[in-house]
Amino acid sequence: MAHAAMACGVGAGSSRLIVGNHLEHVQLERAVEDWLRVDGVRTFSSGYAANVGVLTTLLRPGDVVFSDELDHASVIDGCRLSRAKIVVYPHRDLGVLESQLREITGSRRLVVSESLFSMDGDLADVRGLSELCRRHGAYLVLDEAHAIGVFGSEGRGLAAEVGVVPDVLIGTFGKAIGTSGAFAATSRVVADLLWNRARSFVFSTGTSPALAAATRTAIGIVRGGDGDARRQTLERHARAFRATHPTISGDLRSPIAPWIVGDDRRVMRTSHELLAAGIFAQGIRPPTVPEGTARIRFGLSAGHTVKHLELVDRALTTSRA
Repeated sequence: MAHAAMACGVGAGSSRLIVGNHLEHVQLERAVEDWLRVDGVRTFSSGYAANVGVLTTLLRPGDVVFSDELDHASVIDGCRLSRAKIVVYPHRDLGVLESQLREITGSRRLVVSESLFSMDGDLADVRGLSELCRRHGAYLVLDEAHAIGVFGSEGRGLAAEVGVVPDVLIGTFGKAIGTSGAFAATSRVVADLLWNRARSFVFSTGTSPALAAATRTAIGIVRGGDGDARRQTLERHARAFRATHPTISGDLRSPIAPWIVGDDRRVMRTSHELLAAGIFAQGIRPPTVPEGTARIRFGLSAGHTVKHLELVDRALTTSRA
């Protein structure tokens, strides 16, 4: 499908608001709407552009945004650029968040959180966040970049798995989908607003029509066929990895499996040692993660095999010896 779409040109040529809006872009947005069962979708060139575009479109001075302290840098930057009042709550602490929602007022209030946290591999209480927003009249923006394709029926994410429909769901195509780009899944009204107001969308050249076609094909693979079987395999890998190595943190089902080492030099030395053993696992240091929490960030895949996990087991045993 991507090859056939190259008849439109590898590049879009300009912003989608000028002459860069191709049929493949529209068809991809319709495909995501059908997949996630929403009325409106807007695609972006990256997850960073999506988070910044959504937050700066929905927020303005006089509004309040409540953000988990471990939200992604793109969420943090989107909050800052919006010029809304930013209130940070302790990681996954809904008790503190409820107190903040009760006490802090604004013209519009919005809660933003990742669902599967990219560096810690743990899960937000999405149902709890949704209930707090409903009770206190706040909107919910959920970044599902690492959960899309991994959790829920047809890979529709953690929110779908627990029966929550956020006001805006941010997802990326560059993780489980295996292509590139991102999207905001929302109402038709908000999607139209993003078309006109999201600066990271309006002033960016459209993504490649061929890439949009390839992404649409990839979504079909994630939704159907052996997609559910792949997700089950991935969960078995995640659980088995943590059963063998109890010091690996993150949710038992999470494909993001961090090993907290602490010392910056040691974590990079360990990363090089793993690479020499045939294992590519990045060392993550501050400022990406808080001081004293440098870590090896393992990323599991349904494409891994038991032999791959055994190789990691041997390498970790040697590294810790």
